[in-house]
Amino acid sequence: MFSVVIPIYNHAKFVRQAIWSALRSPLVKEILLVDDGSKDGSDKIAASMARAHSSRVRDLTPRSGGNRGAHNRLNELVERAQCEWVAVLNSDDAFVSGRFDALVAHPDFRDCDFAFGNVLFMNERGALIGAKRGPLDTWGLLPSLDLVRMMAERRLVELLTDQNYLITTSNMVFRKSLHARVGGFHPYRYVHDWDFALRAMLAGRGAYIRRFLTAYRMHSHNTILESERKAIIEMNSMLDNFKLDAARFAETKTIG
Repeated sequence: MFSVVIPIYNHAKFVRQAIWSALRSPLVKEILLVDDGSKDGSDKIAASMARAHSSRVRDLTPRSGGNRGAHNRLNELVERAQCEWVAVLNSDDAFVSGRFDALVAHPDFRDCDFAFGNVLFMNERGALIGAKRGPLDTWGLLPSLDLVRMMAERRLVELLTDQNYLITTSNMVFRKSLHARVGGFHPYRYVHDWDFALRAMLAGRGAYIRRFLTAYRMHSHNTILESERKAIIEMNSMLDNFKLDAARFAETKTIG
């Protein structure tokens, strides 16, 4: 069984579809919501969905409200989750039908701590406009022979330092215990998903499930589109910090 956590921010047009995409799976035990200071009525939609589906949906939005950022809200929700397995869903994305059945049926999922799959791209209206097959689609950044060899050797972390092939936190499923072990999501605005995936797959066992699991919505208000310059600066800082973490991790394993 899975806990689904949905941090919500100004996605009134999309949040109902996001919640429904989680509700339709019987493998989802609970859906935890928190609104992060929305100004467009998203909080009211979340509250109404929780009232209508009180056996499985919990609205954990504090009365004080406020905006604390995605990384803080994600950590709050994961800490409140009752299941060992947690799936993140951004309030403008949606889960592909059958995604949890595909996860539990996959042989690699049984022995992993962190799993991800392929991503569909949809526009603001929900129409499909593209797709990405995880690390198999590197957009020409790696020679094909190098990619085939690295995939065969399961060098997923090394590939992830080259490109965020997960695309979004909505493409992550992980053990709650792994989240605690790596210290949760760090305070990045643009790359908190990429940073967490790197640290999680370095510390735990990652699994690439070759199925389309998530629909990522592309629209004019995607956070990553706010400032290309700021996003690049943050990305470079995050990767530098991760290299230091990876070096310390390798040293610890050698000593151990």
